[in-house]
Amino acid sequence: MRKFHLVSILSGLAAVVGGLAYSACDSSSGQIGVSSSKGGEAGQISISQGGNGGSGTASGVLPTGDANCGSTTSNAARQPADVLLVLDRSGSMDDSTAADQSCNNQAGCTARWPALTSAVDSTLTATSGAINWGLKLFSSSGDGCTVTSGVEVPIAATSVSAIETQVSNTSPGGNTPTEQAIEAATTYYGTVKDGNTHVILLATDGEPNCAPTTTTGHGGGGGNNTTANVQGTINAITAAKTAGIPVYVIGIGPSVGNLDSFAQAGGTTSYFPATTPQDLTTAFSTISKSVASCTFSLASTPPDPSDVAVYLNKNLVAKDPTNGWAFGANDQSIVLAGTPCDTIMASTTGAVVQILYGCPGVSVPTNIP
Repeated sequence: MRKFHLVSILSGLAAVVGGLAYSACDSSSGQIGVSSSKGGEAGQISISQGGNGGSGTASGVLPTGDANCGSTTSNAARQPADVLLVLDRSGSMDDSTAADQSCNNQAGCTARWPALTSAVDSTLTATSGAINWGLKLFSSSGDGCTVTSGVEVPIAATSVSAIETQVSNTSPGGNTPTEQAIEAATTYYGTVKDGNTHVILLATDGEPNCAPTTTTGHGGGGGNNTTANVQGTINAITAAKTAGIPVYVIGIGPSVGNLDSFAQAGGTTSYFPATTPQDLTTAFSTISKSVASCTFSLASTPPDPSDVAVYLNKNLVAKDPTNGWAFGANDQSIVLAGTPCDTIMASTTGAVVQILYGCPGVSVPTNIP
């Protein structure tokens, strides 16, 4: 059986930028099939070399199933995480990020809501494609403790513009019904069936109040705006975590209290304090990198899961679940971890993950064109 090295066969082909998958094999006929796709347009090339070193030919169809090991080529597409922003818009969000007082047009003073708006805008722009965002505001009315069911902006790949518009058109007012907002967020996630990781990002500037009364109950019916509601909020966050939804917490301003108990209940250890606009931007950036997915979905299951090679920016990635790649929940997804995932997260131009379905007796190359 004649063996062909993939790089030598592909070196004469034009490089393809973007998601790319190869399927290659040799057989007694000496055929190798190559399939590539870019931007949703598929181009297929079949290269055949005669058994005695004859000249190669190209056509627009794949070789026979035997020559192609019966495999099907597949592109790797990044699987985004879902993150629901749960933002506190209480009246105190008009105060300074650095002090518990109004800016009153003081030079160099930035109010909490504009600082939050700026951090949200920059984060959403920077994470396009890696995170699907949604938005829940609390309270939902101009004042009081009301939290409506549902969300202001549903989670979607195309939600960024709607979230930016909603936040920019919102002004601070009302109390801090954090428990009710987390409950509404958890209930909403029960309707999201996209298979992605689900996360809540809570940003608040103070101790929750609006403890539900015997007449209002839970889940958005209001409450007593003078009664602190720390334990009720911890219980709601714990329920979210139990439902598989970790909760990250940002505390805005100097007097947020001990929000570590919220973060611990949400499975994220400690909260992110923010007393400057830069603190807010850094917190959002750090959390986004923590939750953004390094999971990539394949359009089809590899014909031989034991003979798969993964490339990041054209370089072979080791099969290693801690510092390389491994299959995800099934053989139709891969998860990158360690340095490869760090490289993807740090990329500002978009890292390229490529999959090669190998064939018995053919060595996978260290690099691909």
